Amino acid sequence: EFLLRALIRRALPHGTATARPRFVAMAETGSSFVGGGAVKSWEAFDDVPDDFELPTGSVQKGQKYFKKYCSQCHSIYPDNRITGAGQTQLGPTLFNIYGRASGLEEIQQKNCEDRVNGVLWLDAPLMNYMKNPRVLAQGRVQMNFRGIPDFQTRVDIVHYLRTLDWDNEALAHPPAKPSGFPPVRWVQKMRGE
Repeated sequence: EFLLRALIRRALPHGTATARPRFVAMAETGSSFVGGGAVKSWEAFDDVPDDFELPTGSVQKGQKYFKKYCSQCHSIYPDNRITGAGQTQLGPTLFNIYGRASGLEEIQQKNCEDRVNGVLWLDAPLMNYMKNPRVLAQGRVQMNFRGIPDFQTRVDIVHYLRTLDWDNEALAHPPAKPSGFPPVRWVQKMRGE
C-alpha cells in the first residue's frame, strides 16, 4: 500500500498529493472495471447465481459475437490454426472448451505465468469470465479484454462455444494446413494438390 501511494503521489501534479483519483479508490477497495465502470469484486458476478442454468440463446448470434469479441486471439480449431486476417495466436484454442479444465491448452507465450487456474469451463464460469476476466482470474490475465457486460450476448457466445467440439465435423477434421512458404504453395497449386 505504501508503494502504491508513493507511485501515485509521484504521478500527480505538484500540490495535489492529497487528491484521491478514481483508480486509487478502486485499488484500495479491490474493485475492477466492467463495462467502463468500477465494480467491486464480489459484485461483479451478481447476474450468474450459484445454481445457474443457461437460458435459451442463438448459436448464430453467438458465432457473430465470438467473431467480434474473441476470434482476434482465439482459434476454433483443434490445432489452433489461424484462418482470418487480423487474427493472432495469443490465446489458447477454444475448440472443445466446454467442460475442459483451465490452463491445459498451449498458448503463444509459453513462459507466461498469467493464466487462469483451477476453473472447469462450464456455463457459469464462462459467463463470469466473459463479464470480467480479471476478477475471475484474480488479476492474472494477459489479454486486453475488458469484458462483455450484456447478459444475452454472453449467453449466445456460450451456446456457440458448446458447438465447438468433436461432433462438429467441419471443425474437428479441417483440411490440412497450407504451407507457410509461398513457393511450396505455388508448386502444390500447380500439381493440383
